[in-house]
Amino acid sequence: MSFRLRRMNTLDPRPVGRIIRAEAVARLGFELEELDPETGYLYELRGRGKSRVMVIGLSPINDAGSARLAADKFYTALVLDRAGFKVPRCTRCLAPETFELSSFPQYTGLESARRFAGEHGFPLVVKPNRGSRGRDVTRVDNLSELEAAVETVWQRDYLALVQERVKGFDLRLDFLDGEYLLGYSRQPVVLTGDGKTSLGELLAAWDTRFVGEAFEASLETDPMWQNRVIAQGLTLTSVLPPEEQVALSEDILNLNRLCVATMVRQLPDAWLRHCVAIGRALQLRYFGIDFKVPDLDPKLAGDPAAATVIEVNATPGLGQTYRRGETEVAIRAQMRLLETILAGAL
Repeated sequence: MSFRLRRMNTLDPRPVGRIIRAEAVARLGFELEELDPETGYLYELRGRGKSRVMVIGLSPINDAGSARLAADKFYTALVLDRAGFKVPRCTRCLAPETFELSSFPQYTGLESARRFAGEHGFPLVVKPNRGSRGRDVTRVDNLSELEAAVETVWQRDYLALVQERVKGFDLRLDFLDGEYLLGYSRQPVVLTGDGKTSLGELLAAWDTRFVGEAFEASLETDPMWQNRVIAQGLTLTSVLPPEEQVALSEDILNLNRLCVATMVRQLPDAWLRHCVAIGRALQLRYFGIDFKVPDLDPKLAGDPAAATVIEVNATPGLGQTYRRGETEVAIRAQMRLLETILAGAL
């Protein structure tokens, strides 16, 4: 599979979210006032005789109850399983200091994780019940890794989830009021040596996001880079012999980590109906769904009911789509969101 790189303007110092918003507002003829210009997190949108004050990261399109439900991965899976959608088998582990042990003894501490591992075996996936950007989401292959991963999650979230590993390729699809906004499939990065090009240069050839001081700093804490590269005695300046490969691949792919993506330009009707039904089950108007699709099927010709719903996001971000060079896709999606937000303003 080949990837065509699109260069974005790297000279604009503003955060990507501000850039997307500003361009969408200008095209729509709206006005936007940043009420907290130091952070850009609070702003007022005005247009067509209406206005709306908003906080970044909280979409006003979904009601508070639906957004709260979608933010809870365990409860989301319960609702979708009850509605007949495919979700991973899972257990939850409460941090011991959060609740009295007598309140939920079967789920407090590490014992529920150990039981789940005994029933389902390894590998497993550990993640926070609430969270985004793939933070603290880890594949584990033995009991000591499982216990360490759960305890790491507890540093940020009192509830850790332990899930069965689901095989397949990664698919992300975003929707607004029954309309398909954008989507992409995620793919791992495989670096192939030629005897003269450094690993850093090979990374940059895959994706323009993989350059710069901030990116290099992120590699210091990226578990895949540490396990697949540093553990082999390699660095960004290392040069692989011809045809030798380093595969930055794992079960968990996230665009905030080391992976790339290919846009899904058109969504088959069967997938549209399936995804809209998922949103309806959670009472969401604006949402993104992460799937594991069992077979590599770039045209999505298979039955969507065979795909496993990994997570549902009630406030999908557009920043990674923009950073990857799909600037028009991100801006048009932002325009649709802003129009919908103002249409519903009081």
